[in-house]
Amino acid sequence: MSARVIAVVNQKGGAGKSTLAMLLAGALAEGGAGVLVADADPQGTALRWATAGGGFPARVEDLSDAEGKLHKQLRKRLEDYDYIVIDSPPHASAPVTESALRLAHLALVPVIPSPPDLWASLRIRDAIEHARGRNPDLVARIVVNQAQLNTLLAQEVLAMLPQFGIPLLAAQLKSRTAYRQAAALGGTISALGHRAAIASLEVAALAREVEELLA
Repeated sequence: MSARVIAVVNQKGGAGKSTLAMLLAGALAEGGAGVLVADADPQGTALRWATAGGGFPARVEDLSDAEGKLHKQLRKRLEDYDYIVIDSPPHASAPVTESALRLAHLALVPVIPSPPDLWASLRIRDAIEHARGRNPDLVARIVVNQAQLNTLLAQEVLAMLPQFGIPLLAAQLKSRTAYRQAAALGGTISALGHRAAIASLEVAALAREVEELLA
């Protein structure tokens, strides 16, 4: 079976694209899937994460120079993996982002529940709609990231998200130190053991929901 391609995209830096991509890729790989992470962001966060500890279970490759040819390069790898996760740069109209969306089966848009993040994400919504001209089967979901649901502002922003035009993933990632620890140690969230038990449950729920969407 050909790989299912997941593009993690947003217009705004700091929304948690690389964190989402690596947490998801690690969980899918630990579940027995063959996973490639295509680090298409020149910042190289995914690649640095994978090499920090040397034991990350998914393969991570630097494809930041692929630009508009990313989809062509990855199309040659579809038979080698079960999932390909693309960590794209924070730029909705960048050629590499357009190329990622051209190939993807699923676009995940991490959004921190704050007005500036929501406003910035409008451009990626437009980019996804544009990509459907060539990739009509592209599915998109918003992933609430760094959620602090006990604040009134976060609750107000979350109430606005259903009007955004992209459905929400039920699974959410809260604001947790464990996610930063996983990046610093170069591993998966489950590798932190009992210290990250609740975070592990969040990531497992995210991976299950993604698997169901792509089944």
